Amino acid sequence: MFSLLGIAASWTEFFSNLKNTITDGDYSGSWEVLKSVFEVLSIVLWVILGIVGAVGAIYAIWLGIKLAKAEDQGKRDEAKKHLIAVAIAVGVTIVLILFFNTFLPMILDAFKVGQVIDLDTPSDTPTE
Repeated sequence: MFSLLGIAASWTEFFSNLKNTITDGDYSGSWEVLKSVFEVLSIVLWVILGIVGAVGAIYAIWLGIKLAKAEDQGKRDEAKKHLIAVAIAVGVTIVLILFFNTFLPMILDAFKVGQVIDLDTPSDTPTE
């Protein structure tokens, strides 16, 4: 995924940027292992997101039918509470997976977490 801000939009980009900035030692095998582990983890999280979304939608439809068929107020209230809980659970799951898969690498890359910064030669100040 490409980011318009010039920061990593995925774990693969984050570890590629990190590998390019750290030159101390030979860590090429370590970076490749980290990239492959986080690629698999990212795929697993997207699959979980799809499964949770599908199961949540099916369960919400079933609760909606149960709410429509309820004859007394107690059953309606119970179905309504379950429907609200399902909506909150699916929403929180979606937000967390998006945070860990997309926003966390962006935040870490933006704040240069794990990258070596040379404090002796500031690059932001103009030289005379």
